[in-house]
Amino acid sequence: MKYWEEQGKIKIAAPAKINLFLEILGKRQDGYHEIETVMQEISLYDYIHMEDRNEDIELTCSNSTLSVGEDNLVLKAARLFQRESGIFRGVKIHLDKRIPVGAGLGGGSSDAVATLFGLNKLWRVEYDDAKLLSLAEKLGSDTPFFVLGNTAICKGRGDVIIPHNLQTPYHYVVVYPGFEVSTATVYKNFKFVLTKNLKDVRVFLQSLDSGNPEKLGASLHNRLEDVVFRLYPEIEKIKKTLAKLGFCGILLSGSGSALYGLCRGERDSKEIEKKIKMLGIGNVFVVTSDFNDNAK
Repeated sequence: MKYWEEQGKIKIAAPAKINLFLEILGKRQDGYHEIETVMQEISLYDYIHMEDRNEDIELTCSNSTLSVGEDNLVLKAARLFQRESGIFRGVKIHLDKRIPVGAGLGGGSSDAVATLFGLNKLWRVEYDDAKLLSLAEKLGSDTPFFVLGNTAICKGRGDVIIPHNLQTPYHYVVVYPGFEVSTATVYKNFKFVLTKNLKDVRVFLQSLDSGNPEKLGASLHNRLEDVVFRLYPEIEKIKKTLAKLGFCGILLSGSGSALYGLCRGERDSKEIEKKIKMLGIGNVFVVTSDFNDNAK
């Protein structure tokens, strides 16, 4: 993760993610679903600000609707790091929240990992990635992805991470419709059909590695789209509107509510952004898969 450190203070950029491919392989004995997904960090960020304080943890947030109590993943991550490291120093944490909540963009999970990363730097603990991964696994299913970040194939509950070296950056426009979707509700309503034609991630990766937005756009896949559109028909309506704007492909990210469109290039993304803003169908973010782009 990108970070800035100065005189006992640290600032960490916590990137959002999109799912370029998401397949449900079945139901696990532990109650979770077995998934296979390709996650991509993008250049949309929350920012975590930290500085030492005398006692306990103080958490504040720019979004007044978000809880800053013990149920907040940032605070959970900080408590976990204290217990694991045996360091119970105080720390002041401010979350500058810019990634939409409940959008399938992984903001909460990324914030949690940024907190682990930041405390590791601030307190000079020097845990390696393997140790941070083991801590991240205790905080959520897609949280481990953000330890390694970039582009990765994620399996199991999403906690088995296989990094993928992506050579070509792609340009996307993310649209948040202004409301949250419950991941638990989506999975609860998903019905796994054994006869369903499962998509092969290896075939998808060939399209991803081609560097061709048209080819990649035709291969984007999310098995959860149908159930989300059934539960939230307004999201499907937005996708149909976006389909008229010249994207190479459009997909729901994770369990939603955000959709994203794949563009042919940067100029294309800027032009489409203007059109979407005129339509007034949600918050619009122009991003790239170069996740360190624009972090400041």
